[in-house]
Amino acid sequence: MIFRRAKLRLALSYAAVQLLLFAAFGLGIYAYVTTAFDYDVAEGDSAVATAEAGFSTLRTGIIAVYVALVIVIPVTSYLLASLAMRPILASFEAQQRFIDDASHEFRTPLSALQAQLELGLSRHRTTPEYRTILGHSLHSTAQLNEILDDLLVLSRGAHDTNIAMREIEVSSIISEAVEQLAPGDAARVLQEDPTDLVITAAPSMLTRTVVNLLTNALRYSPRGSLVTVSVSKRGGFARISIEDHGSGMTRQQRELAFDRFWRADTSRASEGRGLGLSIVREIANLHGGRVELDSELGVGTTASVEIPLSR
Repeated sequence: MIFRRAKLRLALSYAAVQLLLFAAFGLGIYAYVTTAFDYDVAEGDSAVATAEAGFSTLRTGIIAVYVALVIVIPVTSYLLASLAMRPILASFEAQQRFIDDASHEFRTPLSALQAQLELGLSRHRTTPEYRTILGHSLHSTAQLNEILDDLLVLSRGAHDTNIAMREIEVSSIISEAVEQLAPGDAARVLQEDPTDLVITAAPSMLTRTVVNLLTNALRYSPRGSLVTVSVSKRGGFARISIEDHGSGMTRQQRELAFDRFWRADTSRASEGRGLGLSIVREIANLHGGRVELDSELGVGTTASVEIPLSR
């Protein structure tokens, strides 16, 4: 309703401005023609009558055209207002969707935390029982902190100018990322012989990028299968590619993969929060790089991040 009223007000403004301009233009033409005609030069009443008839025809033509414009301009103004409001409406809907998704993500650990606390206060319990309840509560709190950290990265993004950059080898970034994985997951990562490439980056943020990509690849590929990490040089960029042999994605899913809180299907809703690839893209943009996703349904996915080489 708000956007409909705004669209109507914008259309009325467009129409009013255009009608005023055309009215001024028509009056200007008529005034110029009538004042430019020199009656003194005209010889005889017949010439004056001819001029008056011409002026009358001009008036009629201008009025007819203006009436037509009064009918046509409101329609075109409404169409222009609709085009002008379209990106605003899309942005508003995206913001509303983001708020709804974020609220849902916060609600899950908060509900679990509340349930554990209510359970602990419902009656007197033994020390081990209290320790178990506190452990679950601490886990829920950690989940909330992770969501907040992810949202802060996404909100600051390329506007964060306080990030310390330094020269670092890509191989050390990958090694650090693999070390942050669980031992069982790290054993499934196959690192090809790394190319000694040096980039200027924020090590912690770029490590987080690789961890996110590895986590996705390990999560959505069969148990026991390997995930391959390779590094190559592509123009003036260092390219980090992570390949898995999982279920893959359709073209539509690839287009949505970087949307915040998006998950490929409901069966994955219990794992992750749908922020990983959004964070990867934001960090890549912060470094002046880019992210590519190549996937084939039933074959696997290759996610690549390109970061400019250090000069």
